Amino acid sequence: MNALFFGIPVGGIPLREAKIFAVNSTAAGYHLSENPNRNKPQVPAKRDLAEISGQQGADTPAASGHLPQTTTIDSGERIQLAREEGYDPLAIELALEPSTSRYVDKIQLLVLTVAAIALVIFFFPADRFFKTRPKDIGTMTIGGPTSEAESTRFDNRNQPWFGKLLEIDRLYFGEGKLTEAIRVAKSALEIVPREEWESWRKVHYRYWELLSAAGRVHTLKTACQEYLQIMPEDAFANYYYAQAFLAAANRVQSFSPQTKETYRQQAQSIIRQIENACNTLNAQRAHPGAKEKESILKELYQRLRLEQARLFVLIWKLGGYKEDNHSDVAYRDKALGICDSEELSDMKEAAELKINIYRHILDRWYWFEGQQVIGGKKFRRKELEQRISALGKEIRNTE
Repeated sequence: MNALFFGIPVGGIPLREAKIFAVNSTAAGYHLSENPNRNKPQVPAKRDLAEISGQQGADTPAASGHLPQTTTIDSGERIQLAREEGYDPLAIELALEPSTSRYVDKIQLLVLTVAAIALVIFFFPADRFFKTRPKDIGTMTIGGPTSEAESTRFDNRNQPWFGKLLEIDRLYFGEGKLTEAIRVAKSALEIVPREEWESWRKVHYRYWELLSAAGRVHTLKTACQEYLQIMPEDAFANYYYAQAFLAAANRVQSFSPQTKETYRQQAQSIIRQIENACNTLNAQRAHPGAKEKESILKELYQRLRLEQARLFVLIWKLGGYKEDNHSDVAYRDKALGICDSEELSDMKEAAELKINIYRHILDRWYWFEGQQVIGGKKFRRKELEQRISALGKEIRNTE
């Protein structure tokens, strides 16, 4: 019997094996049953032409050089054969279904993909993961290098600190030897009695400035702490001590509960010291003879207040950036209050700190929350995002 199952000529194969072959190749989709004669060559690689012609004349009624006529099995017969062989109805249906996808399915997949991308962008905006850190405004300085011309105003015998300051500045500013300048300043200050530290304060200031430039955080913190024991309201000492403390805290990757409490208490102590130093600066600024130093005193006041705001943010961070009615929210609002004050209104760094605070608030703002109280005022999420955008625009305009 000669037949064509699914376009495959199976002439010469017994009917039972032909049925199995047709069902397996159609219903299963990919599994062909093993035929014991499958691996045997049906036509030799090279045969004599006369022998082939003789076989065709003897075994088949077809004309020489033509394949025998074949037929195909329709879908109904295929289904019947598959059922007789015990195939699952679902497998039969899937095997007969066209493999090409419909245009409707493609459109549905495209719509779902676009919707998924939109949801990811809405719930996980890029600025939550790639935050810009507030830029450092640089360290306070007592000014540029001391010149030789100024030595005429000082008597090195009565004011030996000036000669040492001149040597340190020559090493740092003139020769670029930061490490050597730090060594000279440290050696000089180690032999100065504590009761004379106030007269040597400019050498101390330069020493702290060099330590800050070198990134020696712990040495800077220790040096400022020792000086504050003698001069607790010194503005420079409080500024550099707060800066060193914040730098050390930012280097800690994870805080244990005990470490958090220790840093929290230290931050509160430094905040109180800065408050006293700011009050002292305001008293100096109110003095009639301080007009010449008004710009210097104002800048130092601004920097101290900014460090104070950063300390408030650190306490808020140590508590886990709490919100709503939590007690730590007061520290967050105090930091915002300092940044919004008139004294810091023109500072780009204060605007950057506010953006940083607002973004931390947004990170914990759930989609179902309508409003949050920030700094005593109710804000919607959209309003807070608009504030961040406006502050960013102000910063770009000042650059």
